[in-house]
Amino acid sequence: MWLRDLFKRKPKITIVPEESSIGRQSTGSPYLPTRGSGSAAYLSASYQPPKSQAPGSAYPLPPPVDLASVLSWDSLSVASSNQPPPSNTPPPLSERNSRQSFFTNASHFHVESVVYNHVAGQKRQGTIGWEKLAHKTTANALHDSSARFDPPKCDEDTRVELIRQITTWIKDRRSPARLLCMTGAAGSGKSALQQTIAEGCEANNILAASFFFNTADTTRNNTSMVIPTIAYQIGTKSDALRRMIGIVVEDNPLIFKQALKTQIEKLILDPVARLPRSERKTIPHAILIDGLDECNEERDQRELLHAIHDILHKRRSPFRIFLASRPEQAIFEALAPGGYLRTKKVYHIRLSDGDYDASSDIRHTVRKNFEKIGEQRGWGNAWFTEEDVNSIVDAASGQYIYAATAIRYISDPRRSPVTRLREMRSIQSGTPPDGNNPLAPLDSLYSLVLTAASEVYERMETNVNHEYLLILRVYLAINAINLNLDIERQDQLLGLGEGMSNSILCDLRSILIPHSTDSHGGKTTQLKVYHKSFLDFLNAPERAGALYIPKVRCAKYITESCLRRIDSYSLEDIRDGNTLSDEEFKLRYKEKELDLLDCAMLLCAVLWRKDSPFAGDAPKDDIVTMLLQFGASGFEKIHAWVTHPVMHFVGAPPWIENTYPQYEFVERWEKCMEPVLAKEFEKRDPDLAKILKKYTREWVARKADMVAGRKGLRVVEISGRSSGERRRDCP
Repeated sequence: MWLRDLFKRKPKITIVPEESSIGRQSTGSPYLPTRGSGSAAYLSASYQPPKSQAPGSAYPLPPPVDLASVLSWDSLSVASSNQPPPSNTPPPLSERNSRQSFFTNASHFHVESVVYNHVAGQKRQGTIGWEKLAHKTTANALHDSSARFDPPKCDEDTRVELIRQITTWIKDRRSPARLLCMTGAAGSGKSALQQTIAEGCEANNILAASFFFNTADTTRNNTSMVIPTIAYQIGTKSDALRRMIGIVVEDNPLIFKQALKTQIEKLILDPVARLPRSERKTIPHAILIDGLDECNEERDQRELLHAIHDILHKRRSPFRIFLASRPEQAIFEALAPGGYLRTKKVYHIRLSDGDYDASSDIRHTVRKNFEKIGEQRGWGNAWFTEEDVNSIVDAASGQYIYAATAIRYISDPRRSPVTRLREMRSIQSGTPPDGNNPLAPLDSLYSLVLTAASEVYERMETNVNHEYLLILRVYLAINAINLNLDIERQDQLLGLGEGMSNSILCDLRSILIPHSTDSHGGKTTQLKVYHKSFLDFLNAPERAGALYIPKVRCAKYITESCLRRIDSYSLEDIRDGNTLSDEEFKLRYKEKELDLLDCAMLLCAVLWRKDSPFAGDAPKDDIVTMLLQFGASGFEKIHAWVTHPVMHFVGAPPWIENTYPQYEFVERWEKCMEPVLAKEFEKRDPDLAKILKKYTREWVARKADMVAGRKGLRVVEISGRSSGERRRDCP
């Protein structure tokens, strides 16, 4: 009776097909597939009494029924595949028992209306993984990044044949060579070529990714972000790639700590290989990597080269990789006879070869710019001679950086181009080229620029007792640390007068320039050095001569300035504010200029870092003496800062591992400072050593509280950026 009523009411069975038909599950529940495991089916069975049945009245329990023969997995699969319905004759019991059914071993089951919805399980989008990937990338390394504003590139009608040669290779996807290594001396125009090629590839929709190393930028002077940054760019070319890459990161959060070869395979090659062939052909295929020599660690350079080599020989890849570098040891050995990159799959261009002599292009550039100067001043071409042009071309010896620096120096609107050209001719005649040092003319030019700027500063700032070259080196050191601190705020941090940075830098615009970027809701101005060769010059006593400033002096000056800044705050300034509302705390933070306190603390700690600009010079003795003099009262202020219950952040530097300055300070204290200071203080001031030992225990516990979010810690968002962004350990 009940069964007749059931079928009389016409059970409702609804099947919503997916892209692929339902198949048998090899694992998991024998009844229903799980969500997210591919095809999914969900069955809703419910019974309602007939309308004639009075509500609440007893209804006879239905007899047992084996619905496996009615609603087996196989029969539903057939139905969802639009195939003929199965026979009404049930299969043998042995066969039925071997099938996966929805109601195996069910009894006393009453079904009036069956609604079967074959709903596609929501495809994983990889959104969380994609966001994590984005936090491991550096926008500064892109060819069109604002951090590389006004990047060098080839002038029109120069390097025409070389650009054509490289572009032809990139476009020829049938060429057996899949890696192009271009080597050349400092200033030979490698970056300008890379930039020009990158822009050309982008215009032709074949640029997959670019990465420009820079030794002065901590976000791109190592390999930690190379593969994530390249993978991110490639992922933006395809929704499917973006989803697959995001899922890889979600499934393997430690991927960024794995070997570069593994990162390339998992984040780039595997997802690309899973694309349909038709879509794979449409993915842009040019990957450009510039300035490998500006990756600080030679070990990292080797790992990246080996990873690229292994991929080229063991995997099919649709990409063409164009890599440029000075011929430093890592790449020189790889490309030398017998080296692992000396194969048919690697195409090598040496800019130092006679075939690629840039003298004619440099002459064209110099003359064109001289004509432009004459036009702007209404002089025509009468102010320079062909001999003047040739003198710069000869001194350049194929180095574009020399010509570019000379042009910027001569064309500075603050000075007479005629006078500056005469100064350049003077140093060229007085300093004959050194056959053993091809950079001698460039060094002479850098010396001329620095000396002239220093003399102007001393004439203008007669009442200021600041050593010009020392302050310049300190600016460059803080810039290299990448603290995201505006240049004018650096003046305040260092205790310099207002506008000091402008006085120091105004006559150095031929070799560096203040560059403003949008950062955390406002403009931040930092230094941009046109070419690494200038930093190399400053750091080499044999090249800089009397202009050389030891790193130890810079470290001492910065530490002394930071300790003075910390000491300028009272304990009340540092301790108070924890009972204020968030908005009140922000106002107090700005009024007391506590961002400078944060920066002073971080700078003191970062100078001890392995990859700081002072690594190797070990400026420990003088700094230990300063910290001893700082004494218990000074360390009490540091302690109050570290243990303040209100945690905050302001424009965290890119190198910072946690957005809270206190967290980062304790990290550096534990790893770098405390091991050295504990021993020194024990010998020289045992009482202070005991205080520091006590503070260290409390600081380490405090850091653990920050990670776990314990003990009523409160986070105040200062910079306008989400407090969870870029944070490794989120309270």
